[in-house]
Amino acid sequence: MPLLLSARPRLFVGIIAVVMTVLGAGGGHALQRAAAPVAACVDLKDDPTETRGDSSVDGKELLWEDDSGYNDALRWAVAKWYQKTGPLSRVKIAPDNASSINDLEWRDETSTDGRLGRWKAYPGVDIIYFNKRTLEMRPFNNRDARRSTATHELGHALGLCHKSDRTLTIMWREQPPDGPLQAPTEVDKASYRKLWG
Repeated sequence: MPLLLSARPRLFVGIIAVVMTVLGAGGGHALQRAAAPVAACVDLKDDPTETRGDSSVDGKELLWEDDSGYNDALRWAVAKWYQKTGPLSRVKIAPDNASSINDLEWRDETSTDGRLGRWKAYPGVDIIYFNKRTLEMRPFNNRDARRSTATHELGHALGLCHKSDRTLTIMWREQPPDGPLQAPTEVDKASYRKLWG
């Protein structure tokens, strides 16, 4: 599912970005601790519900291969979605090795469609694409936007769908140009737990 750049003003997002900056966007700030229900999918036609079948996960692991220039972003996303213990430990996310077959590849593309990135399921190996054309243009030509894009698309690879921009989640369809989220929120973790236990 593509992550699009936002063409409309986002006062709500701006307020969240300011609060997140003050409280820290890293791991669990006051906004995220309030309530963490599983949020509904917004694309009822494309992804009406979250299922394990709409993911890149093979069993309980997601092995990846890197063919992208955005190494910082992909490693950031992996570190945010996979922890050896705790609520994000159910699906092992790791680079493939000589004795394994990868489930996911990270690649770069150049597209004029306005996307920042996209996850695409294929028979065999799924792909997360970074759109170099958009990620190299203002206001998205920065580390935070690349990390947000990678974390969002890895969320899709884990089976998560797009959520309403009225919910604090990394799975918004459109990334705000200022102050993008860079890590799964409690809502995202609730969706993850619903899928993976």
